[in-house]
Amino acid sequence: MTAKDKKNIKKTKANNIFTNKSMVVVFAVIAMFSWGCAFPFIKIGMREFAIAVDDTAGKMLFAGVRFLSAGIITLIISFFKNKDIKINSTMDFLWLILYGAVNTGFHYFCFYMGLSNCSGSKASIIDSLGTFWLIFLAAIIFKEKINANKIAGCIFGFSGIVIANYTTDMIGGLSFNGEGFLLISTFCAAFGGVITRVVTVNRKISVIKATGYGLSIGGIMLLIGGIVLGGSVERITLKGIFVMAGLVCISVIGFVLYNQLLSYNPVGQIAIFNALIPVFGTLTSCILTGEKFYFKYTVSIILVAAGIWFVNRDSFKEK
Repeated sequence: MTAKDKKNIKKTKANNIFTNKSMVVVFAVIAMFSWGCAFPFIKIGMREFAIAVDDTAGKMLFAGVRFLSAGIITLIISFFKNKDIKINSTMDFLWLILYGAVNTGFHYFCFYMGLSNCSGSKASIIDSLGTFWLIFLAAIIFKEKINANKIAGCIFGFSGIVIANYTTDMIGGLSFNGEGFLLISTFCAAFGGVITRVVTVNRKISVIKATGYGLSIGGIMLLIGGIVLGGSVERITLKGIFVMAGLVCISVIGFVLYNQLLSYNPVGQIAIFNALIPVFGTLTSCILTGEKFYFKYTVSIILVAAGIWFVNRDSFKEK
């Protein structure tokens, strides 16, 4: 590659809307807010489809329909936008299988298994660890620097999540079926972020196409898992269908925006925004499901915002 080619690539990247510092923040917050809204939507959806709290198989069927539908819609968008949903090589196909399995299929299988055997507050805190695993994986794999600002950002971000979700009954014994599965799901989420960068940058697969295949493959895996475990949907309501449609839209918007940001920016700078998800999830649950609002949520938002600022501090200073 010539010096001129490198210069052109750098110029193209600089002009990309997904590298504009202000737009990065806007898109990241939109993606995290979308995923945060999924928390109350899932609660409402489970109720409408009569899926019990401990019905792991039913939850997997629910998630499988959501992600498969989102994947198909994303692939349709890719077809009309880029006229391209073709997989160009066996290696690309294998990477997309891995991507869908880790980032969606196995990730959410472990999450639902763990959630069924763990309190919601404890699950939210453990699930947030994926954010910080991804920051450290980016340092190891992509040679992104870990400095005092990133460490401070992680501390602030994690503190905010703990404050928002802490309850006196969350301290208790640990089990593999509960906390163990949740911990595995956080590693899947972190490695999923790494694979996103590899698939879209190294393999040069468009973000929208990769996202569509990843969601579809993961959704199929979840559906199969739910069926094998004996899952069934006892009731279908019009409200439930609308809620599912909302969850599908949330997945499309959230994953496409987030994966675009991961493709064009240092992974660590984007990963820290994930700390907003449980905070937004708590706030939207207060609005949509009538849960009580506590002052600690305000403190949590301030701490998470401080964490995001610290991690991105050097980037914001760049001209």
